[in-house]
Amino acid sequence: MTQESTERELKGISVSKGIAYGEAFVMLRREVETPVYQIKESDKPAEIERFQNAILKTRADIQKLKTELSESVGEAEAAIFDAHLLVLEDSAIINETLSSFKRENFNIEYCYSNVINKFIAAFERIDDSFIRERIGDLKDVSRRMMSNLLGIEMAKIGALTDPLILVSTDFSPSDFSLVDKSKILAIITERGSHTSHTAILSRSLGVPCIVGITNVSETISSGQFLLVDGYNGNVLVNPTQQTLGHYTEVESLHREIQKIFDTSLPYPSITPDGVEFGMELNINSASDIPAGSMRYCDGIGLFRTENFFLEKDAFPSEDEQFEAYKNAAIGANGKYLTIRTLDLGGDKNLNLMKMVSKEENPFMGYRAIRFCLDHKEIFLAQLRAILKASAFGKIKILLPMINSIREVERSRQLIEQAKQELVAAGIPFDKTVPVGAMIEVPSAAITVDVICEGCDFISIGTNDLIQYLLAVDRVNDMVAHLYEPTHPAVIRTIDSVVMAGRKAGIPVCVCGELAADPLFAPLLLGMGVNEFSMSAKAVSEIKFLLRKTTYETARALRNDVIAMKRSRHIVSRLRTFHYETMQPYIQ
Repeated sequence: MTQESTERELKGISVSKGIAYGEAFVMLRREVETPVYQIKESDKPAEIERFQNAILKTRADIQKLKTELSESVGEAEAAIFDAHLLVLEDSAIINETLSSFKRENFNIEYCYSNVINKFIAAFERIDDSFIRERIGDLKDVSRRMMSNLLGIEMAKIGALTDPLILVSTDFSPSDFSLVDKSKILAIITERGSHTSHTAILSRSLGVPCIVGITNVSETISSGQFLLVDGYNGNVLVNPTQQTLGHYTEVESLHREIQKIFDTSLPYPSITPDGVEFGMELNINSASDIPAGSMRYCDGIGLFRTENFFLEKDAFPSEDEQFEAYKNAAIGANGKYLTIRTLDLGGDKNLNLMKMVSKEENPFMGYRAIRFCLDHKEIFLAQLRAILKASAFGKIKILLPMINSIREVERSRQLIEQAKQELVAAGIPFDKTVPVGAMIEVPSAAITVDVICEGCDFISIGTNDLIQYLLAVDRVNDMVAHLYEPTHPAVIRTIDSVVMAGRKAGIPVCVCGELAADPLFAPLLLGMGVNEFSMSAKAVSEIKFLLRKTTYETARALRNDVIAMKRSRHIVSRLRTFHYETMQPYIQ
């Protein structure tokens, strides 16, 4: 079949940077037709056993995928499959399937399909981003379950020899198992967001990804050649030789720029006029610390401990936690490791939490420090594990989603209790471990001066703080355009929080996405932020930028921006500052 040769441009949203050129492979999901037939009473036990075996087989499949992804990409990204295990073993789905089977006498896959479709239909009527994310998990798990019930092997595309640009309406975590990750050049989807599974995995794989292209599976055909511009969100179908030549130069330029950024790594984190700042890493486990990174990083600003809990789908023992924290402390190589205590809740739920907290809006509900203060034994076990690990490295304790000084005080009381228990047991630990609070909800931001009285440091979680301040769910496509980090309310709030920390004489860290944003980092420096914590891949650019930015000019930038009333004016000022700072070094 002759394909069109005219170049076309499709516009989407870039969620992972980079440039790729190659052949498209459109992943079309063909839903398995569900058979329906009646089951005799005498055959019911065997049918139930078939259902149970399919669950076991599906669980084994998911665990295998998780292991493969963990080895190739990382434990944090592989934890995506924990949500699939929760869906697979959801008691409501299993019990309703069995009830339907016993009541209606139809084959088990027909009953299962009806139950799953009912859940999906119900979820699709709910306008909530958390529920919407679960719809994808439901569909992905149900496809795997149906394949196992019907004895159908899920098709593999990994046998394809050439690298491909994957195109799909949606790209589920399980789809990554269908292709050799080394053969993924880029990913293009109709659905998705900056925080979707697809975006997270694409960034981890280091491949460009563009989401939000309407009817992409109908617009692009397998075999067509595509050029994916992950910097500007463009997809060029059948690019001309002239276009390819242009993007070859662009890609070469980006590689050269990265080499320039990397030159900053061996040098101290200090501005030209002598102001020191910290460049730190966000991690989910000790394995996330790149080899040799502590030679050019100033510590670990955020260890998200909840991922360790989610990997096990249970509350790990104190000894298991101790080993995880000790390994991270040793990996920090004598520099501070900031361990955030358990931040379960929202979209990070264990089955046990789901049983005690069925919520309509879990992101603003029973989560993080609220859960820990109500479950003291779970919290104390984690605190003891953290304190024991402090004998092997420098550690700070960070309390998430703090709402008031009272929560800090109650947490500190439990920290003291944990210390006394270790003393009584003769176990060594650092008795002066600093304790800090996450400032990520408006009440904490407004009363931060009071909260600082009970803290040795504070850390600003900009991701949650922005969405709570603006009442905008950042993964809701309908309001995503309202998620504006440059909104004057956001700028003023962050500035006031930093000011309060400086007045209290304690360090202020930013560990949200703004710390890794080249437009925002100089502004945060000018506000007085002491530490910037981010993914390892972002360190070199931000370190280079801040080493070329005098504190005096950053402070002037802060003064200009604080006086502005409109987001677009703030964006323009930040872009101008970034260009003027970097222009002498990057032509």
